[in-house]
Amino acid sequence: MRKSLTKDSSEIEETLLSLTHRVKICAFRILLRTGKVRATIPMLRGVWGATLKNFEPVVYRTIFEGYRSINASEKGRFKLPLYILRPAHPDPDFAPAVELIFLGNACYHATVAIKAFRQAVVNGLGPRRTICDIQEIRRIYPSETLTDKIVISDLGCSAQMFIQTTPRNHGLRLNFYVPLRLLRRKQLIHSPNFTDIIAISLERLYALSCMNIHKDFKDHILNIAHSTPAFAWIGQRQDLIRWSGRQKTLLELRGIVGYLDLPNGAGPFRPLLAASEWMHIGKGTVFGLGQLNLTKR
Repeated sequence: MRKSLTKDSSEIEETLLSLTHRVKICAFRILLRTGKVRATIPMLRGVWGATLKNFEPVVYRTIFEGYRSINASEKGRFKLPLYILRPAHPDPDFAPAVELIFLGNACYHATVAIKAFRQAVVNGLGPRRTICDIQEIRRIYPSETLTDKIVISDLGCSAQMFIQTTPRNHGLRLNFYVPLRLLRRKQLIHSPNFTDIIAISLERLYALSCMNIHKDFKDHILNIAHSTPAFAWIGQRQDLIRWSGRQKTLLELRGIVGYLDLPNGAGPFRPLLAASEWMHIGKGTVFGLGQLNLTKR
């Protein structure tokens, strides 16, 4: 019985790993000079999106609207943005900085999108449209080493590296330092469990890889996630209020921050979790929400 479970676990891990290789990625770390302006992620996203839309409408639609669902279980179709804009990891030699990540077909428009980002910052940030600039842009991925080259890779590179350096049974902590928005029946999940995280991550990976997940296979994976030893969620509510230039109103995004521990490791879900560090999960990912950070225990 144990050998059968081990084989089944290995097959699931191989399937998830193969899916991560289907998702292209091109990531950048952008060093900003903003003066007295406190440049938030929603602010940068807004001015960049507006500039790109005027600059290259087709590229804008590709990046901001992206793929649409082809899953028969979904009612209708939905937009799937192919970018992530998030705060960069603390680095005294490269701060303040943000990371701009392109996924899927958006990778092939990275040059144009970065050009629009440069122009957006020059056009000005904040209510007074204060002129700012970009000091430096470097590509980053998958080892978090900075490089001047623009190379399109795939999420499988990060997943493979994580598998090689992290045994299946090695304890892990799933950290969410920025607000996580997981919804169930349109309601915020205040204390997500490991199955909740795997379910959302799985849906996002399949959507980005343009694949349909079979219901029986999904149920099987979630049953394994449910049986994976995990401690209860430890965290708190943290909401984000932002100004919507399009709707001319303040919007409140409700989320949670915290962590969840896997004392016996992630088992066959290592490639999925490694990919989620880059593709993010949940709602509001375009604002940097749903950012997972894995640490070994």
